[in-house]
Amino acid sequence: MVFPGAGQYYLGRRARACLFIVPALVAAVYFFKQAMDSASLMVDEVLRGALPADPVLIAERLHQQGEMASPLMNIAAGVMLLCWLGSVLDAWLLGRSMARTAKEAR
Repeated sequence: MVFPGAGQYYLGRRARACLFIVPALVAAVYFFKQAMDSASLMVDEVLRGALPADPVLIAERLHQQGEMASPLMNIAAGVMLLCWLGSVLDAWLLGRSMARTAKEAR
C-alpha cells in the first residue's frame, strides 16, 4: 500500500508492477509539477505585494485555484487513485493465488 505496483514488485512480478508504477508515477509527477507551479505563482504574488501575507487570504486564493483546476489535474488524481486501488486488489489476489499454489505443493 506504499505505492501502486510495490506489492507486485515484492511478489516478484516486475512486469506486472510496471503496469501500475508507470502511469501512477507519470500522474504523480504531473500533479506535483502543477501544484509547484501554482504555489510558485502565489509566492510571487505575495513577494510583489499583490497578495497580502495573510493566511486567510492565501487560503481563499488556494480554494479559488482549486475550483479552477484543470481537467488534467482531475484526470491525474483519478489515475493515481485507480492505480492504487487496482494495485492493492491485484496484489491481494496474486498473493492469495501464490499462497494457494504453495499450499497445494506441500
